[in-house]
Amino acid sequence: GRRFLYGTVSLCGVFGAGTLVTVLGQPKVAPTVHLFPPSSDQITNEGKATLVCLLGDFYPSALQVTWMADGKILSSGVETTQALRQTNNKYTAGSYLTLSVPDWMKYESYTCKVTHEAGNVEKSLNRSQCS
Repeated sequence: GRRFLYGTVSLCGVFGAGTLVTVLGQPKVAPTVHLFPPSSDQITNEGKATLVCLLGDFYPSALQVTWMADGKILSSGVETTQALRQTNNKYTAGSYLTLSVPDWMKYESYTCKVTHEAGNVEKSLNRSQCS
């Protein structure tokens, strides 16, 4: 499994709650989204940078995650987990974007964009605020 050192993560430059559209009378819930920058340890020791997008408390389980860098869609290096049912019958999932350090340095703004039937949510961070 993957091992993430949340202790080394700084919550930097996270902005934008995104737009939320809900359907009344339906128990559909859009996910909460938390976007974490790569740890400086990983960049220094492994020569790569993994961004983590954690999704929680959504229903139903189907969703799509799109990663963007400076508005450009990134398709390689993306891994999104299967949604897992939480104890409250909502779902949780994670999406990971792994970049080489030169690629991480190439872009300034990173966005995790989540498409869900209860609403679309975006979270972004700026690399320059993460150093």
